[in-house]
Amino acid sequence: MIEGNERGRRTHYRDIALPVVAAAVPTAAFQVPNIVGAPTARVALIVAALVVFVVVVVWQVARARRNATVRAAAEEAGATALAAYEVAVQYGFGQIATRLTRFAAHEPAVRRTELGAFADRAAAALAFYLLPHVPDVRANVYLLSKRLDALEPIGHGGAGDTAGTFRAGTPYGDRNLEWVLDGGAPRVVGDRESDVDAVDDAPDFDPRYRSYVAVVIRGEGYSFGMLTVDCPTPGAFTDLDVRNVGVVAQYVAVACTLTFPARRRSVSEPATV
Repeated sequence: MIEGNERGRRTHYRDIALPVVAAAVPTAAFQVPNIVGAPTARVALIVAALVVFVVVVVWQVARARRNATVRAAAEEAGATALAAYEVAVQYGFGQIATRLTRFAAHEPAVRRTELGAFADRAAAALAFYLLPHVPDVRANVYLLSKRLDALEPIGHGGAGDTAGTFRAGTPYGDRNLEWVLDGGAPRVVGDRESDVDAVDDAPDFDPRYRSYVAVVIRGEGYSFGMLTVDCPTPGAFTDLDVRNVGVVAQYVAVACTLTFPARRRSVSEPATV
């Protein structure tokens, strides 16, 4: 180890010295006729100029090497982050796809009992994907109740406990039910203390989860529920995160469509757990 470090230092010094020598020697040789027989003051001036020249070359070489080192470190960090992202996507989303294939092979009665387990796995995979860059992220899957008067949690993943039920007759319940039944666009809240949620909060309410993304779970023109991810940190979710939450919501929508086939109900009939 010590020998290796010593060799590295020698290589580092050689890489700096060679450009300096290559640049200084021709200049020094060119100045030799001016030094021979010249007054001391003139010699001192030429030598000082050469020293300044050497210092400038050393500084430029050192700066170039430092920039190259920083760039290499950044590229290595980027490659590491990309590898971690690819593993998360492959493990998380690939696992959901595999699970959905198995889910589709079940009989309809078995699908009803397995839907909660599939929702749990989808929420856990989504949280696993988000966790490297979203601290204390939590994912929840909600299903519409039989009477369309509540959104009940059936799947959970990530930090914290399972979220509660959104019921009709409450500000959050009415708003979310209307949004889900209408099949609204993804809802992204960067900071619920300053965005629309604040108007529905009780005066003494102190929300732990400051930012969130919510996507309607919808398939074949029918709304089944919603998928949410939230985090205590404001502005935690990127545009890519929002798109990937939508991808997972589509997986869950396929599972819900398989569990509650549209051909066996009218549009007015709700999905039930």
